[in-house]
Amino acid sequence: MSMVSEFLGQLSLNIGVMSSYISPFFILKTILFRIHFYAFSVVCALTLGVDEQTIIDVLTQRTYSQRRDVAFAYERRAKKDMISALKGALSGSLETVILGLMKSTAQYDASEIRGSIKGLGTDEETLIELLCSRSNDELLEIKKVYKELFKKDLEKDVAGDTSGNFAKLLLALVQTKRAEPSSIVDYEKIDEDARALYDAGVKIKGTDVATWISIMSERSVPHLQKVFQRYKSYSPYDMQESIQKEVKGDLQKSFLVLVQCFENKQLYFAKRLNEAMKSKGAKEKIVTRIIVSRCEVDLKKICSEYKANFGQSLQNTIIEHTKGDYQKVLLGLCGPEV
Repeated sequence: MSMVSEFLGQLSLNIGVMSSYISPFFILKTILFRIHFYAFSVVCALTLGVDEQTIIDVLTQRTYSQRRDVAFAYERRAKKDMISALKGALSGSLETVILGLMKSTAQYDASEIRGSIKGLGTDEETLIELLCSRSNDELLEIKKVYKELFKKDLEKDVAGDTSGNFAKLLLALVQTKRAEPSSIVDYEKIDEDARALYDAGVKIKGTDVATWISIMSERSVPHLQKVFQRYKSYSPYDMQESIQKEVKGDLQKSFLVLVQCFENKQLYFAKRLNEAMKSKGAKEKIVTRIIVSRCEVDLKKICSEYKANFGQSLQNTIIEHTKGDYQKVLLGLCGPEV
């Protein structure tokens, strides 16, 4: 057993003295903060072999802040960086997931965005998913972390790797001008925005994309949900159908992700997981990204939406379409069926 595995094995013995306290504020998450958590543990002698199951059990049952405490304690006792130890102990898909868990949600998102735009070509699919599905607060944190990690401005990198109206939409989102939700429902403004979306698209030949970008990047989510409902009284098509008729390519994909997330973000992710899992050979990159990035955000609700819409649990789908330690770590992050 490697030193990191022994250390985590000792740590796992503390589970019995940890409370499984669950706050109502965490009901969307699958990974919950455990009180009475003791990160510091005695490191046993280094022996042969690697206990991947111990690593999975310990790191998928702790929040990022607790995983970070484990890493600090490990470094103090072992005189060795835990990330380096994990890299030496693991490989393949399991290593990708575990190393992702050693980053905060914002660090993970920022790293995924950076990976999608650096080098030759751009991974538009990843870029669209991350920038169009994140809330204003999440994007603000991502921008800050992106600057800290890569010494670059996210806006400049996005502008340098995209073009046209697609770039304008992504930049409008990254500029984080979205209004905060209000307890006051402005029905006049709802009607005005619904009419503007119709007048800028279906009503005319061509599309006034700037108007669509402005409304969808600056209005609050509750407001936009009501706008899309009101939109149906003007247009023979709903908003998603209008987008499919009016724009094409990456711009269309981006608007569609936005609208789907405004209407039901967890259902959007459930559909993404279903498509990725049911394709010939699970698209591990997408599955890993969604499960790692949402486990401390809303993965519990995503699991619920998955079962409601596809007739079986996400956990069962993972069992059917993945195998080995990769399957085990995904199931650990998803938690038990409820």
